[in-house]
Amino acid sequence: MSAAPRRRWRGPADLEDMLGNMPGSMGFATRDFALVTLAAHLSAAFPGQLVFKGGLVLRHVHGNLRFSKDVDATRDQPAKQRFDAKDVAEAISAATIPNIAHFHAGTPGTDSVDSLDFNKVRVTSELFPETGVQVEVSYREGVVGEPVPSKIGAPFYEPFEILTMQAGEMAAEKLRTLAQRHRSTDLADLAVLLSNLADDERIAEYALVKFERVKQGRANRIERIEQTIEGLAGTYDDEVPLLFPDTPSYLDAKAIVIPRIRPIVP
Repeated sequence: MSAAPRRRWRGPADLEDMLGNMPGSMGFATRDFALVTLAAHLSAAFPGQLVFKGGLVLRHVHGNLRFSKDVDATRDQPAKQRFDAKDVAEAISAATIPNIAHFHAGTPGTDSVDSLDFNKVRVTSELFPETGVQVEVSYREGVVGEPVPSKIGAPFYEPFEILTMQAGEMAAEKLRTLAQRHRSTDLADLAVLLSNLADDERIAEYALVKFERVKQGRANRIERIEQTIEGLAGTYDDEVPLLFPDTPSYLDAKAIVIPRIRPIVP
């Protein structure tokens, strides 16, 4: 059974005021509330087994104004082992808070040896409009570095502990992702991680392991990453500030990332 985090609001009206005072739109505030609530219940339901990463960690552990739409984690202890999707669905549903918010897991969009993705989790409430979030658990690979116990919860809950991926390992995964897909937030996240959260030597060590899954040769990897970054020029400044208001601009992010790719990518 998952344990409910200790609330910082006294009732529905208090929570409604809290959501209204958060930066960004009410839509972002309610998703943020939903993601933190889910992280608490998932971490408690599967203790020591989920290592969280991505936008949730950038926002609630590292203090960036980075809004997210999903709870993103890698399974650890044991690594690469699948969950029973029904168990995860039950943990999602258990996050329901009567008279506040109801979590509906739905059917996973993916349930494979690589990942489990509840991509249409509905969050309904009498306080705010219905919203949707995702819960994605990766089994593709184990966590390389020692997971970091981190306290999150504010402003909604008293601090509770989750395990998070080291910043250098997150940076290595983001760098690899730029070789595999075109998404503006990947560049933004990597630029922030490179700016003040992870050093190149540690990222390079993690990248040696992470890039084992990329079949193309080293030169091709670098070229593809650089081409991806160039291809984001037309969308980055329109898309990223909506989710990541304090991120560098496209030109600044490019200037941070491009010169550091070649020494890092194995």
